[in-house]
Amino acid sequence: MKILVTGGAGYIGSVIVNLALKSGFKVKAVDALWYDKNVPIINFNDPNYEFKRLDIRDSVFLNECLEDVDFVVHTAAVVGEPAGKKFSDLTYRVNYEASKRLIDKLEEKQVKGFIFLSTCSNYGISDGLINETALLKPLSLYAETKVNIERYLTNNAKSLDWVICRLSTAYGSSPRMRFDLTVNDFTVNALLNKMLEVYLPKTYRPYIHVYDIARVILRIISDFDRVKNNVFNVGFEGENYQKYQIAEIIEKFVPSTEIKIIKKGIDARNYKVDFSKLKKFLNIEKIHTVKSGVKEIVDLVEKGIITNYKDKKYYNTFLDLKEEIDYNAFLKSEIKAK
Repeated sequence: MKILVTGGAGYIGSVIVNLALKSGFKVKAVDALWYDKNVPIINFNDPNYEFKRLDIRDSVFLNECLEDVDFVVHTAAVVGEPAGKKFSDLTYRVNYEASKRLIDKLEEKQVKGFIFLSTCSNYGISDGLINETALLKPLSLYAETKVNIERYLTNNAKSLDWVICRLSTAYGSSPRMRFDLTVNDFTVNALLNKMLEVYLPKTYRPYIHVYDIARVILRIISDFDRVKNNVFNVGFEGENYQKYQIAEIIEKFVPSTEIKIIKKGIDARNYKVDFSKLKKFLNIEKIHTVKSGVKEIVDLVEKGIITNYKDKKYYNTFLDLKEEIDYNAFLKSEIKAK
């Protein structure tokens, strides 16, 4: 079975790719390599791995990549509230326009299924424990693009089977590491700065390790006929946390941490999510918790694997598209030459 992973060198996509190869899948990965260009190297000697550097906005090349594919896992996006705000035009073009074109192309192909990675941020601010039927109230352009693609997919995909995965906030290690995610960010700041500023400390958010995300995605593919055309909150029972609770977990690993509580903040998102539907359909258990994820990040730093966590490649808001623009221009010139 062959799967295409868009954004296959990204924070989540690279973990899905690695686990899929270990699980016996053939994998095509496409990625624009906006951040860390070394990520695909680890799999280049695997005969079941194929990588193509491209921007998913380039429909000509993307169409070629869709040949001979059973499943498409769509992770490619401008990810996160801050990046979406900073690069608003790019966010709309990649997250909505390019995703919409991809869905339209897949309608023409004989693929078995499409897995769309959405976000629990779609819920915005909600009371109580919310399931997949809850009203979507996106508070950012990033979440709006995800909601709009969800709607486009469910309303317009006539010959394409799909699954929508509303992901909890990710954490943990990845070949394309990120330190602009709450658990990862809090942990390195506690280790290296001995202080945490926790804004809106009582706001809830669900969290999931990036490896557990990959496990869920591959399980969905394996059980696709049973789960297709469903929306799932992706996470596990017991993994909704208030932000101050995460700080307290980190403090146990880094006792010298000073926690500064700030009751105000600009990120008003607050939601507790019910994962019983995922449990019912897949009966999959978590491997990681926030506690084990914090330990993982502590080990990355203390063992010298990560030495400069402020490197721009670890943050989605640091994005220089000049090289990517030049590279795409080169590709187009190659087509004309042929």
